[in-house]
Amino acid sequence: MDLSNEFPKIRAQKPWAKMLEKVERAKADYHAACKQERSAQNLQRNAGADSSLSPDQLKKLTDRVDKCREDVSRCREKYDQALKEISENNDRYQESMSAVFQRCQELEARRLTFFREMLLGVHACLNLTEDSELPQIYDEFRHTVTNADHNKDLKYWENNHGDGMPTMWPQFEEYAEEFRDIIRDKGAKKGFSVDGGIMLVNQQRINDDVPDYIENPTAKKKVPAAPMKNNNVEAKMNSANLAVTQKPPINGSNGTSSPAKESRSSNQTSPTNGGNPFGESEEWEEEDSEVLTDDGRPGVRVRALYDYDKTEEDELSLKQGETFEKLEDEDEQGWCKGRKNGRVGLYPANYAEPV
Repeated sequence: MDLSNEFPKIRAQKPWAKMLEKVERAKADYHAACKQERSAQNLQRNAGADSSLSPDQLKKLTDRVDKCREDVSRCREKYDQALKEISENNDRYQESMSAVFQRCQELEARRLTFFREMLLGVHACLNLTEDSELPQIYDEFRHTVTNADHNKDLKYWENNHGDGMPTMWPQFEEYAEEFRDIIRDKGAKKGFSVDGGIMLVNQQRINDDVPDYIENPTAKKKVPAAPMKNNNVEAKMNSANLAVTQKPPINGSNGTSSPAKESRSSNQTSPTNGGNPFGESEEWEEEDSEVLTDDGRPGVRVRALYDYDKTEEDELSLKQGETFEKLEDEDEQGWCKGRKNGRVGLYPANYAEPV
């Protein structure tokens, strides 16, 4: 039984929600009127001590105070009327909502009871308490499940999130003054503006010191688990140059030379890692393992243009003329992912062409 749509369908909920919106609007209007009245009174009080103002200006300020006082009185009446109207419907609203909530409680009681019975059934199936090492574990399991009381759980939920929660019906809120003193701008001319607005003299932005960071999900990095010394890197680079039996022409019509892969060893600490051996290096190794994962999807048949002997374990050796499958297109470093004889690895993108 699905009760997710029962609350919006209650007849008492929609009218009460409209009344609540009316109360909020009336409160906002009343507070705004009080603010205007307070501002007009301050202008009138300050103007009384200024001998440079003419009688007409003083009369305008007095008229404005009287008008603001009338607006406050009118908004106060609307506010009180809205509160009275919603108060008369509070009991009906609470009764209707409580009826649906109790149906939800009954449904939840059946669900919790079902889980308790199923867990006790699992406990009965796993009858391994005769093992000398397991009795304590299963005794604690049975004790925990047996002591579960759905009535207490439902009562707790009712008191904290349901029908038993303390009510906070809308009540009259008196206007609280936001500014104690309104200081006149020193650069303004003598006299007071009848409008009595507040001038914004400074605006400061915050939270602009943190630069935006956009992660590139397509970038593929190949980083080893342990660094190598420089002499080993040079020896490996020399052996890689000797391993290619036939070099492709450079700047020729048949293609370009093999792209250089990103160095897999580094003696420097990643700036984002901060010297933490359990930081990003572990994530890079996980990314490397994901690159060479064979998900079984079919690839595109390609033919090797040149011979290539692998220099690392994650690469594929190629012989000129043989065919294999390309699984992914060329990455930023000039390497493609392929499958040959059931093995997945990397090979230079310009060493093969589609069949």
